[in-house]
Amino acid sequence: MGNGAGRRTNWKELWIERRPAPLNLSDAEIVDWLGEYCDRAVYSHPTQHYSGGFTLYCDEIKTSGPTLRETVCLAAAKWKEINE
Repeated sequence: MGNGAGRRTNWKELWIERRPAPLNLSDAEIVDWLGEYCDRAVYSHPTQHYSGGFTLYCDEIKTSGPTLRETVCLAAAKWKEINE
């Protein structure tokens, strides 16, 4: 396969977003976490070309997801990874 195959693998690895596994937070933990760490939340309505979802801005970390629960749990995992 030579050098070409190696370059393709490296290219793909560079473009893949590395994400921690989302935390499993309770409803109360989600509300508390949003209040303590998030400055801004944006909901984008679904359109013909976009499925919609939430974007959170928490301690300068931007996180997007299809539901508020999924987005908060991923944002909390990212925050935890950075601050450990």
